[in-house]
Amino acid sequence: MFKECLDVFSEMLKHEDNLILKSYVPADGSYVIVKKDGTVKNADIKIDKKTRDLNCTDDTLLSDICFYDYHSKLISMNKPMDSKKVIHSNNYLSFAVKKDSITTKLTEAIIDNYYDTLKNPLEKKYKKSKEASKIYQKFEEEHSVVNIELLEKCRSWIKQHIFSIDKLINIDLGKKEYLKIFFEVFEVGEEDNKKNRELFIQEDNRYIFPNIYNSNDYNVEVEGKIQGIPDNNLGMNAKKPFLSIKTRKNPASYLLDGDTALLQKQFFEYLMNFASNGKNNVYIDTVNNKIEAYGDKEEREKFAGIEAGYYLRIQKGKELEIQVQDNLVNYQDKLLLNFNYQDFFKMNIENYPEYTKDIGIHSKRTSVGRLINEIFFSKYLLTNYFTDASDISVKDSVLKRTIVMYRNVIFDWIYKGIDNNFEVAEKRFALDLIKNALINNYTLRAMTQLNLHWSFKDYFAEMKQQGGEKMAEVATEIRESIKERVMSKEKVKMPINDREYYYAVGQLAAYFISLSKAGKKSQSMINPVINISDDRVLKERLIELYKKYNYAIDHYNVRFKNLFAMILGYKPDTQTDRQTKDEMILFGYMDSNSIYTKKEENN
Repeated sequence: MFKECLDVFSEMLKHEDNLILKSYVPADGSYVIVKKDGTVKNADIKIDKKTRDLNCTDDTLLSDICFYDYHSKLISMNKPMDSKKVIHSNNYLSFAVKKDSITTKLTEAIIDNYYDTLKNPLEKKYKKSKEASKIYQKFEEEHSVVNIELLEKCRSWIKQHIFSIDKLINIDLGKKEYLKIFFEVFEVGEEDNKKNRELFIQEDNRYIFPNIYNSNDYNVEVEGKIQGIPDNNLGMNAKKPFLSIKTRKNPASYLLDGDTALLQKQFFEYLMNFASNGKNNVYIDTVNNKIEAYGDKEEREKFAGIEAGYYLRIQKGKELEIQVQDNLVNYQDKLLLNFNYQDFFKMNIENYPEYTKDIGIHSKRTSVGRLINEIFFSKYLLTNYFTDASDISVKDSVLKRTIVMYRNVIFDWIYKGIDNNFEVAEKRFALDLIKNALINNYTLRAMTQLNLHWSFKDYFAEMKQQGGEKMAEVATEIRESIKERVMSKEKVKMPINDREYYYAVGQLAAYFISLSKAGKKSQSMINPVINISDDRVLKERLIELYKKYNYAIDHYNVRFKNLFAMILGYKPDTQTDRQTKDEMILFGYMDSNSIYTKKEENN
């Protein structure tokens, strides 16, 4: 799998040299470019954490800043050129330090140690490692030794200005952001700027080549090429003996030559760019050799899908985290059938714009995924797909439990196109969440949740080409039928079927609760009704509620009498499933109450 991903990335690099840099995101901080003549240009960079937009105070410098910053980064903090780990750059043309470290940690001795190490890496950095020394010596033979004159000029400038940098540029040394200084040692001009960049690449490689492997202790030479353990996605050291394979001559699980290790490093940097931009969903198309990434809330207008490839869910941490990997076959974000999110309660759009804004057609999985997150899970699902259960900051125990139980199957349906088990899971968690919302007095939320659940019911039926009634027709027929029976002045008419009966039960329960004189009417009062499986007990509970509130019922309330009589006189089928029963009780409870319906004038 990983080799195929690298093959796709390698093909993309052949067609675009600037592939990594075009999406590169520098860290928040102040950036300074020192020209050959000593003049200084600077810019501040800040990432908007909500929109992920990059804000630079001087856009004319952004391209150079990204280039220099990318080619002066440490592979990791475990491989610094400054043994004190105060300076975080990798070559003499750059100097990166946290602003608050300038006044608290940085000293001239640390600066000198940094430049002395860069001046003679073989002696100061790599002499204890035979393998690293061999790699570095080969680099010097193929390229060049360090330019001591240029190094000393950079050292001199830093020692002269770094401790008074706030007098040179506007900078707050109390912040924990970076200050990064880059030196252009050639005159500014198209050709000279090319030389500056080529020198940066050379000095970056001077650092990368001996440090590209996780540990040079495991390096072996095969047919004149050094192979070792890549530093990304794998680690081995004396503190982790369980990672070594004791039965092999070389205990490493796999080894890469220098070119492949460098390609893998670039691939992880490319993915890190996506993660830094909030694009956590990566789709690798092995047929068309394309890689596309999207944020959770990002529209995917140009995303046609993948015939064959891989899905990666990535996250930016101290290093790149690949949280999920899966194979994809014929994945389409566009649904085979449009999803119609419907309003079964006929809610007033003007009165409830927030609850009706998404009513209508949704053609993409990610769009429906947004409905699931916002309506079912009150926006807590999206941020907790991969959060450890103990770290999920949700006070509602039912909501938290539901997230933990069902997040994987929901994630697979939205982002991987895996339909297995989603319909069954939706049935289960939808009803739990609707009841929970209602019990906690979030009636409008519960109504929108039932809207979404029944919209899914129609969608699944249509997907399976089952035909039959649509839920909108069912809801309207039940509502009108019960209303007609409640408002009738003739002999009491029984419900036509169990669905009407349970709808009527919900209507009656809502009416009883409306009569309560409690200062705060809690919707949890419906608990005795929705959690009963035996119809005899259900009727007994309704009679108890009648005895409790009959003082407030007018003796001549014909509508109440009709509703109560049809419930007491009807015997439901014992085979009616619990899901249908609960859904209809909840629908009747939350729907507009027939007893309170205004009389309609005859035409």
